[in-house]
Amino acid sequence: MSHAFQDWGAGASLAEVRSRLWSWMHEGTEEGFLDHALALFRWQALHNAPYRAFLEAMRVRPEDISSLEDIPFLPVEVFKSHDVKSGAWEPKDVFRSSGTTQTVSRAQHWMDDVGLAWYAQVSRLAWQAQWGGPVADWAWLALLPGYIGREDASLLTMVADFMGQAGALEEGMLMHDHGELNARVTRHFEGPQSRPLMLFGVTWAILDWLDSLVNDRGWLDSVPWRHVTLIETGGMKGRGIEPIREEVHARIKAVLPDIHVASEYGMTEMMSQGYAKDGIHHTFPFWVRPLVREPRDPRSSALQNRVGRLDIVDLANVHSCAFLATGDAANLTPKGLRLLGRQDHSEVRGCSLLATP
Repeated sequence: MSHAFQDWGAGASLAEVRSRLWSWMHEGTEEGFLDHALALFRWQALHNAPYRAFLEAMRVRPEDISSLEDIPFLPVEVFKSHDVKSGAWEPKDVFRSSGTTQTVSRAQHWMDDVGLAWYAQVSRLAWQAQWGGPVADWAWLALLPGYIGREDASLLTMVADFMGQAGALEEGMLMHDHGELNARVTRHFEGPQSRPLMLFGVTWAILDWLDSLVNDRGWLDSVPWRHVTLIETGGMKGRGIEPIREEVHARIKAVLPDIHVASEYGMTEMMSQGYAKDGIHHTFPFWVRPLVREPRDPRSSALQNRVGRLDIVDLANVHSCAFLATGDAANLTPKGLRLLGRQDHSEVRGCSLLATP
């Protein structure tokens, strides 16, 4: 099995490569990760013009690469200036990064005619791999802006799909309507509902919601918060000084001591997501691998228990580039990946900017 994908060949189509990867991903085993990664790297080196130019500038010959750490990782900033596509296909849909008014350009992650369906498949599988059940096993609400009109936001696309999979009859993106959000929480637990509740939210919107609850002790005490998981997805970008994650969790627990706090990590440039069930240490599905490196040495050996620049392998990025150098600082520990914010001078971006005017 581990050597079944060595002969993809220059003539393999995007559809063929995607099908082979999905067969492996759906098996649910990490065995063969390196061979799949090397095979995809060699195929993308041939079929992705910006990545090929990047490799040539680094004087790297794909045929000489035999380890994961030797693969050059494409800086995510390239998504702002180039169409990062692997294979010959017409762009059909796009995810765009959020930005501030000072942002010169936004990252664009182009997809082919089955790209959105592929994203939904991958996101659902990533959830199931990490949470132990399909998304339909939970009910969903969100402190996120409405999805309609923001179809180029990958986070909103994912959460809207999760809600649809769970049978939601109305949109549950209720960031701007705390009263309706509270009413939905109440109705969820009043009915014959056995599913636990997942509440997605950008961090500053969560804190705004908590501020609105401090004088509503009666309602707070009526909700069985031990059956609710709050998943925060970003910082305070565009909303002032960003508190550290432990401070955010302390503020949440001060108002909702029984709620379970978790965290999500994803990027516009990725297809997959990681989750921190304890809110701090992120883990990933087996087709994704984080590497932490020396900031000034892009091909250094991976660091353990030391802060560095985060690189991400996301083999679900078959249609773009699976090997991404991020602008995030991180520390890879035995418990999982600790995210420490943007590196110095990195552009502020992220899902919490979705709702910034």
